[in-house]
Amino acid sequence: MLKKRIAALALAAVMACTSAAPALAAGTSAPAAQPLAEENALVAIRIEATDNAVYGQPFEVSIRATPEDTQYIAVVLGVSGQAKGFVTLLLPEKVRILLELIPLPASMSADPANTRDFNLYRYLKQLIDGNDVSVLIRVAEELTSLMEILQYYVPALQDIVTGMRSALTLIRRYLPEDLVTHIYVDEQPVDAGNYVAGAVTLSRDDVNTGGFAFFKIAPKSAGVRQYWSQQTPASMTVEAARNFDFSAVVEVDGAVLQDPVVTYTYKKKGGLLGLGGATSTEPPTEPGEYTQTAVVGGNYSAQNISRTFVIAEPALLPAS
Repeated sequence: MLKKRIAALALAAVMACTSAAPALAAGTSAPAAQPLAEENALVAIRIEATDNAVYGQPFEVSIRATPEDTQYIAVVLGVSGQAKGFVTLLLPEKVRILLELIPLPASMSADPANTRDFNLYRYLKQLIDGNDVSVLIRVAEELTSLMEILQYYVPALQDIVTGMRSALTLIRRYLPEDLVTHIYVDEQPVDAGNYVAGAVTLSRDDVNTGGFAFFKIAPKSAGVRQYWSQQTPASMTVEAARNFDFSAVVEVDGAVLQDPVVTYTYKKKGGLLGLGGATSTEPPTEPGEYTQTAVVGGNYSAQNISRTFVIAEPALLPAS
């Protein structure tokens, strides 16, 4: 069934490209009909990112290649913090333009209202953007099969297919298994966290001597504060504890943040000298003295806040 689907998809695409084939294959419009690299070359790829990056401020990952006309695919992976699971493929302008020059049938567009000038680049983004990496891996053969058939008209697609497969190898190598991920094409990193980036040349004949980098986007801390939604009384009953709002409010530049990332811990006083009590992340509902701590995470950072409260023992019933 999958082979039939791929064959039908490729046939529709080839028919759509037939009218454009002479221009693309003849090479009169250019780079499209020529391989992206014509001879062996020693290639150096440098990945750079904005220094001292902070969430919410302009940020950009840029690629510098030597020689300048080197074509590549860069992979940026979020490996920790709020960024964990983010993946993006960055394409150079020449590759993007090449993919945009290859028309595909409007029926292949997932958005019926946006089918004008549908092309291979838009199809690639439609296939990838927002999906889990596992989805990309499952449909990789469909995509590469389509591109391999289209390279009859555009030989340079062979290099792009090779680069895509190399990019998938990088993704498999650096992302933990079973991690929920979201992958995009030509989207810059945004969330706070640590990233690793790698780039591969599109020509199999090039010798790649570089292409890896590590960088970080720090959480925003300026103008961020947190405070308790509700103040705890000196003592409360078990029933009152069950209905109490133990959450914290996070403000960013004076505005309350919706759905903030806050981690709560509750430590019960006990043991020798009141130390060594049990710790939990769930609000307590049993009698005892507790210390609650709130820590802001995700894209924001603020000073931790703590408080102590008591859940009182139930009153003894009078003897009958």
